[in-house]
Amino acid sequence: MHLRSAFAALALSCLPLTGCMTDQEFLAQNQSAAIDATVSRARFELNCPDVTASVLSSKVTQVRFANMNNRTEYTVGARGCGRQAVYITYCLDPSTCNAISDTARVAE
Repeated sequence: MHLRSAFAALALSCLPLTGCMTDQEFLAQNQSAAIDATVSRARFELNCPDVTASVLSSKVTQVRFANMNNRTEYTVGARGCGRQAVYITYCLDPSTCNAISDTARVAE
């Protein structure tokens, strides 16, 4: 009985995290939303309606707020209208992403 209880506790403990996904699955789940958030921010900051973006790197990080334990973090390069910028985009899930400029100035 003790082993069964331990297994149940372990199974329930991973539910609030990422639904027991691997890091790669969690990154894949949020990547499209991260790119969309980055493109939206870059369109404004670059003053350009035609922006393309690509993921330069990604990882899962741990946070300790709002009952969340993991989030995805992407470094995303954006280009448009002869300018480019780099953003760090964090996602708790596909509907909650925020792109933050990681470039000291917009490159021309």
